[in-house]
Amino acid sequence: MPPGSTRYEEIMLASSASSGDLAERFASASRAARAAVPAGRGREAAIRDVAAGVAAPALVAFVLWLLEEAERRGLRRLRFLSRDGQVVYELARRLAAATGAGLDLEYVYSSRLTWSLAATDVFRLAETPWLLNSFIKSNAGDVCARLGLPFEEFGPVMADCGVSLDPGVRADQAAQADALRRFAATPEVIRAAGRRITMMRGLVLDYAAQRQLADAGTGLVDIGWTGRMAGSFIELCEAAGMSRPAVLFWGHEPRATGWTDAETVAAYMYNTATGNGLHWRVPNVPFIMETFCMADHGMVSGYRRDPDETIRPELQSPRNDAAEAWGLGPYRSVLYAFAAALGLGAGLTAGDVRPWCTRSWRHSGAAPLLMRRSPGAATPTTATPPEPPSGLWHGRSPTPITFAETAPGSPDHSH
Repeated sequence: MPPGSTRYEEIMLASSASSGDLAERFASASRAARAAVPAGRGREAAIRDVAAGVAAPALVAFVLWLLEEAERRGLRRLRFLSRDGQVVYELARRLAAATGAGLDLEYVYSSRLTWSLAATDVFRLAETPWLLNSFIKSNAGDVCARLGLPFEEFGPVMADCGVSLDPGVRADQAAQADALRRFAATPEVIRAAGRRITMMRGLVLDYAAQRQLADAGTGLVDIGWTGRMAGSFIELCEAAGMSRPAVLFWGHEPRATGWTDAETVAAYMYNTATGNGLHWRVPNVPFIMETFCMADHGMVSGYRRDPDETIRPELQSPRNDAAEAWGLGPYRSVLYAFAAALGLGAGLTAGDVRPWCTRSWRHSGAAPLLMRRSPGAATPTTATPPEPPSGLWHGRSPTPITFAETAPGSPDHSH
């Protein structure tokens, strides 16, 4: 082993079968990325080392698969969905240029607040899964936000329906869920939400046309999970006479009653709908990957139509200050240094990165990533996994546990 290797690089090198193979190339890129990005001791060094040895291999391998899958399917373009797709897009731009892939690549703006809302039948709001469920059950404020309703105006209507306005009371409590469904079925909500749904539907369809999102030659790229938002978007577009794009996920975990499509949906790491790659899934991997993919801007809250008819996104915030304070800039610099160090102009030997990723996560305690947040700082990602976490989070709020120490040495089996 080269002196000073991290445990993650040791895992890669232990998987190497011959000189210059994929495992050795990735380990070398990890070392080069660490050398290229200065970091202080402790927390900064841990972020850098995990970015180089865990995040970069998982994301770069996903991008290489995307480029191969696009060629196999005859796709002409890839559209990377916000916000998780932002860093994947940035890596794809770099790697596609290095490999000579002639794909049309673009980062596009989406969210449940736009795509899922636009596909909703206002007279069936109470039955709409995304309104109450998502990954963290909704509270009163969440429901108003998702429907675009002013909380101050509709709070009294909620109270009349028996909804608790306490933000700590969520729809995982049966009484609160029932009250929220009663609220969603009131005439006041149907009128107000109906206007917003109609407006949003037109904007989403026009945005889809302008960005070529609903086309058989397009692949929609997202980190993945249930596929509910992508399914809502596709069904909306097909009802308007548009075509079905391919959907390319890192991981796919559709609900039993949710949306998927065996022909157009593919996943790199695992797909619980088909059973492919289930042995590569580790507990709470959505937490890990959502944090690896945190964006530098806030959620998409809507769209606007410019005077020239161009549809533009509207963001809750132009910056993700919590992610920046956490260390998003240096973290991404490591990912880009890793991609540059691969030297893809010379090509890559075939190989499978998934065993290394899985082993790294299992041996390093790779919980939602990386460090316990600074006191008072917001968690850098708002996403939560399809299943409640078990043993990887402390306290009442989703605060990541301290990531395993990353100094040289063999994988720590105690985590």
